[in-house]
Amino acid sequence: MEIKQLEYFVAASEKGSFNKAAECLYTSQPNVSKVILSLEKELGRELFVRNSKGIQLTSFGEMIKEYAQNILKNAQLIHSTVSVNPGARLKVSTFPSNLLAGILVSFYEETKENYTIEHLQGTAEEITDNVKSGLSELGVVFIAQNQLAAFQHILTHKKLAFHPLATRELCLYVGKNNPLYERSEVRFSELPKLRFVSGARDYFSMEHHLETISLGIISREMLNNVICTNSEYALIHALSATDLCGMGVKFLTNQYEGHGIKTLTVKDCEPFLTVGYVTSEQHILSSPCVEFIEKLREKL
Repeated sequence: MEIKQLEYFVAASEKGSFNKAAECLYTSQPNVSKVILSLEKELGRELFVRNSKGIQLTSFGEMIKEYAQNILKNAQLIHSTVSVNPGARLKVSTFPSNLLAGILVSFYEETKENYTIEHLQGTAEEITDNVKSGLSELGVVFIAQNQLAAFQHILTHKKLAFHPLATRELCLYVGKNNPLYERSEVRFSELPKLRFVSGARDYFSMEHHLETISLGIISREMLNNVICTNSEYALIHALSATDLCGMGVKFLTNQYEGHGIKTLTVKDCEPFLTVGYVTSEQHILSSPCVEFIEKLREKL
């Protein structure tokens, strides 16, 4: 199997036509058909249903498309690492986070003469997969305390290790258009009455495990999440321009000040979110990773 076959297959599935796929691939329609037929022959099953109206993915093709997209994405990441300047590198994966982006920028300012940085973002699963595959040497995650055992179990199968750094409480982010803006705190029991913009849904996210803290006062289903996004830019814009609230981790609480967003303490909520990093088992960290972890520990 070749990357070219997967590229042609994904292009045809997205365009819904071999002709249109050929145009974007700068090749001919017969060549696209030939490459995809060779892939189908290798797999032993049809990927497309061909008819007079064009092409349509089979159920098998739908499944293969997802795998193919992941392979192409990882191939692109591998190529991107080659273009980075050689030498000592900080290779780290994190959640989409303005506060972690701030630490990275600060790290760069202090070490730019010594290191280059390769930073990837994703969910807890994507972060651990990046560390396992070697795309990242280090993965920074926030995990609900009651989910640490399940998280550790998953890491064991991936031959990874989790190193906790600190435990923190929830905090609430509000912009100037939010009626809570003049307050300094909010009670945990008030959260179901609020409207939220939240980050990408992740099994290990803080929203997923709210029902396990503060004696189950509220559950995740009771939160009114009206916007869900994996874009930090969209999240910041929603907080600064609307009456929506955001949920975060109580450290680096001035991270959004430049956007007119302030942090409220959530009362009656014990610390429950563990901040830490993931590495390969028995891995000896490089100098850039050691220095980055120390910088993260200082901020905590």
